[in-house]
Amino acid sequence: MHIDQLDIRQGTANSPHRSNGNCLPYVGVPMGMNYYVAQTNGAANSWFFQPTDSQFEGIRVTHQPSPWIGDYCHFLITAVQWHDPQTNPDFTGNYQPDRATFQANYLAIYDDHFNVHNELTPTTYGAALRYRFDRLLAEHHGLQIQLPDDGGFRLIDNHIQLYTADYHGGEDPNLTMYAELSLPAIDIAHSGYYDDQGTWQTTTEATGHQLTLLVATPAIDFDARLATSFISAEQASLNLSRISQRSFGQLKNESANRWNDYLDRVSVRDHHAAVVQTFYTCLYRLFLFPQRFYEIDAKRQSIHYDTTAKTVKPGILYTNNGFWDTAKSVYALFSILAPELLPKFLRGFLTSYQETGFLPRWLAPDERGMMPGNLVDSIIAECAKKGLATDLLPELLTAMIDSDTKPAENSRYGRTGGADYDQYGYLPADQYPESVNRTQDYAYSDYCIGQVAAVLKQPQLAQTYWQQSKRYLNLLDKQTGFLRPKNTDGSFKANFAPDRWGGDYTEGSAWQNSFSAFHDIDGLMTAMGGPDKLDAQLTALCNTQPTYQIGGYDMVIHEMTEMAAVDYGQLAISNQPSFHLPYLFALAGHPEKTQVVVKQLRKLFDASVTGFPGDEDNGSMSAWFIFACLGFYPVCPADAEYVLGLPAFDEVTLHLADHDLTLTTANNHDHNNFVQQVTRDGQAFQATTISHADLMATQHLATRLGLVPNTR
Repeated sequence: MHIDQLDIRQGTANSPHRSNGNCLPYVGVPMGMNYYVAQTNGAANSWFFQPTDSQFEGIRVTHQPSPWIGDYCHFLITAVQWHDPQTNPDFTGNYQPDRATFQANYLAIYDDHFNVHNELTPTTYGAALRYRFDRLLAEHHGLQIQLPDDGGFRLIDNHIQLYTADYHGGEDPNLTMYAELSLPAIDIAHSGYYDDQGTWQTTTEATGHQLTLLVATPAIDFDARLATSFISAEQASLNLSRISQRSFGQLKNESANRWNDYLDRVSVRDHHAAVVQTFYTCLYRLFLFPQRFYEIDAKRQSIHYDTTAKTVKPGILYTNNGFWDTAKSVYALFSILAPELLPKFLRGFLTSYQETGFLPRWLAPDERGMMPGNLVDSIIAECAKKGLATDLLPELLTAMIDSDTKPAENSRYGRTGGADYDQYGYLPADQYPESVNRTQDYAYSDYCIGQVAAVLKQPQLAQTYWQQSKRYLNLLDKQTGFLRPKNTDGSFKANFAPDRWGGDYTEGSAWQNSFSAFHDIDGLMTAMGGPDKLDAQLTALCNTQPTYQIGGYDMVIHEMTEMAAVDYGQLAISNQPSFHLPYLFALAGHPEKTQVVVKQLRKLFDASVTGFPGDEDNGSMSAWFIFACLGFYPVCPADAEYVLGLPAFDEVTLHLADHDLTLTTANNHDHNNFVQQVTRDGQAFQATTISHADLMATQHLATRLGLVPNTR
């Protein structure tokens, strides 16, 4: 399936109170620096697009990775008509959503109010735009450009040069993006801007707050080229020059080819057309993040803006990624489908460490300090175990140890309460919020450090960190089977309720957050009393009513609503802490439970505007669905192995770098929920897991399904 067959509005019907993905319909190239979105209601803040709204405010140049993070360095471009600008006319348009085209490489919207066809195709640092006015309804027509915060512009010949600075929460509160648009011609005499008071000014140059430009054009049909830069106005001009000689059609084809290069790495043959559509739409979402935050200078060298030093430096840098979410699924899928990307990403994350002193946790564009742990460690360990980016591993190991051990003056960096974690063997709940999740994440990071040390043949260091990775067990209450918050005096926190959210847990309760020892499920199982105990706890989790107490949140948050709405017990697949839970049944000796649960959970996904059961989060939920369809999942990415589940398709071919890996499923009927037999290259395969190395060396993995479980 190719990119022009996908509607990118999957998961875009959302509000702050209910997430069906919290996605935006990003038009762009894979991991490009900007994305472009039709804005239907800018007053709704982060939820500025609704798929059923007929209002059209323009095309937004955006860098928003999540509505909970918000946008930065954005602006709005709209094709409009007007009579007298001093009357301050209404420039809000209208469109028919079902007649618009939303593709990753092409956006086409007809504005019924202004009678204009709006088209856009993206490039890495800019876009080509095309406008066709059907009829003139006013004396003047052209482009309206809204700068939402501090900014400025200059009109020179047929070019619009501008900048916007609207990000005030990072290392550089004056972070600026520069942009340049070229048009065939500009009617300077009828161009100008509105200031933040709505007063019309006729000038070719201005700076200020919340400026709105009106740039008149003589022609009713015209093309424009846009390029942006976080480096300088000169770099924006250079980026523009690199696309100015190619036609709209050429750039559209180039963008499509870049998408299809990734989509073509998977071929699916199946009789469930809707599921195949969902699969490929999720594949599109997989390759959106992380976004590049570096550019190519006149000497063809990579450069980027260092927000900490507030200067331009050589090297690559990536942004817009929350590793607490993406480390669980996205990068494992990259290692299979696009392993060549991982050394680049790790080099970019190492750049973040070199410039801030800490490996990143949540980048947008620099450190936001969101979520409890530093799960970029998982990505590094996974690459180490899979033999990727081996030349970077010594530097990365140093960065991991340094980031996770030294105190940080800024709470956005490093381990919160790291010294107390080392002293007590857990993070005390009477001193720190989210203590249970932080303890588990720190333990997993310690395991990841041990994995990298082992690959680098430092066994003593590895053993030290592997031993530390057992600390999460200090929070296990064997009587209840949950990880519980513990105080500095060693006592469990009183008045425990397993369905109380927040406070001691992250975006969930003890039900969802007691099993995140990804690296030590065997150890957790043994400490609980054996496989039967873990199986019983997981079974109760799935069959318990989806109740919740608001706990530390003091309000109902959307994750609570989503868990209750789907009613899969306490298995809140709407959020990342539950991603691996269905696969734990297999590790506890009951693969048949994994199989049927995964198949039921797949039903919560489709390619529609309500296509996800919760926040999609930078490709993480899309990657979960893709793995659920392929038939395996990386419970512990740092172990470089996958737990087998239940494949969805009759046949899938993964076009690897050196050979094709074919996955076939016999008896793939809707009523067959259980695996009867698996063969690997013609030989019976009875293991619960398969290593990454064995998977990548396989030619044919064949699965046969049946009506009842195979208890053998």
